[in-house]
Amino acid sequence: MSGTSSDGLDVALCSIDDDQIKIIDSISQKYSKKLQMEIIELNSPSFDDLNKSSILGNKISDISIKLIDQLLLNNGLEPSSIEAIGIHGPTVRHVPRDFYSLQIGNEFLLANRTQIKTVSNFRNMDIASNGEGAPLIPLFHKYLLNTKNIKKGVFVNIGGFSNISIVNNNSIKGYDLGPGNVLMDFWINKIRNKKYDKNGSWAKSGAVLDDLLKRLLNDAFFKKKPPKSTGRDYFNLKWLAKFQLNDLKPEDVQRTFLELTAVLILREFENLTGYKDVFICGGGANNNLLMDQLLTRSQKNVHTTEYLGIKPELIEPAGFAWLARQSINNKRLNYKTITGAKKDNILGVVVHP
Repeated sequence: MSGTSSDGLDVALCSIDDDQIKIIDSISQKYSKKLQMEIIELNSPSFDDLNKSSILGNKISDISIKLIDQLLLNNGLEPSSIEAIGIHGPTVRHVPRDFYSLQIGNEFLLANRTQIKTVSNFRNMDIASNGEGAPLIPLFHKYLLNTKNIKKGVFVNIGGFSNISIVNNNSIKGYDLGPGNVLMDFWINKIRNKKYDKNGSWAKSGAVLDDLLKRLLNDAFFKKKPPKSTGRDYFNLKWLAKFQLNDLKPEDVQRTFLELTAVLILREFENLTGYKDVFICGGGANNNLLMDQLLTRSQKNVHTTEYLGIKPELIEPAGFAWLARQSINNKRLNYKTITGAKKDNILGVVVHP
């Protein structure tokens, strides 16, 4: 799994059945800054996009193959013992209104070189059914609560973008909230040439700019009703340029971007009555300042997903492993109350070695 932060690759070795999941082992690799920036640049139209996306997809697949081989070696496993690989590469375009979402990677290389059945391209069947194609992990969140006999709960995934899953017995809703880490990552890279703001330490040195926050929150996406999804093709440096940030103290801008992420999440909490437990996953769970805002400014019991036995950074890799299992078993999934899809679908394209 490589998400919208485009900062690296997480691989989880999972044992999954209908009522239990176990993370046997995991392995991760950070991308070089050069590779990360090349991926991010693909979110904006440029010359030779098609060739660049294919070449970068191959690079990511090469990294994936090495990590999978290492994970199998570490656990004394042969490829024949693995039922399937679920692969989700970095999203470089997500435009459901034009009926497509593009994640880069080469599933054919992956299946051929690992000799393991590979499932990819999970989003486009949902989009073809008039769905948003995202978020897809809420059904896995529901499954995860069921494995713990928990009937109600809320998940917030804070990756490059934040999304929410609201589970109530057999009903579920889910949708994107807006920027998670993406604006903070953009800004610290632009000003300080760093990939991310570790623990929110730079943001902590600044102060919230109320006027800027108000202008950010005035964006039409935040007023849109679900189902809704978004990505870097909307929230990007061009979008930020509208706010004339260069005359502001950069650490104050960073703190305001963190506040935006916090406010988007906290105001969802305010609208959720009857839910006491919230589970945070994704890279944002490692941002101490952001987590502190969610813990101290909410009446909810805020936990990371470690509370459920899965590290926050492994929820999405495990989720796409679960989705791959549904795909190879021809299970139709109901995303009507999440993405707005008009019918149940089997998600993913299966490639046989």
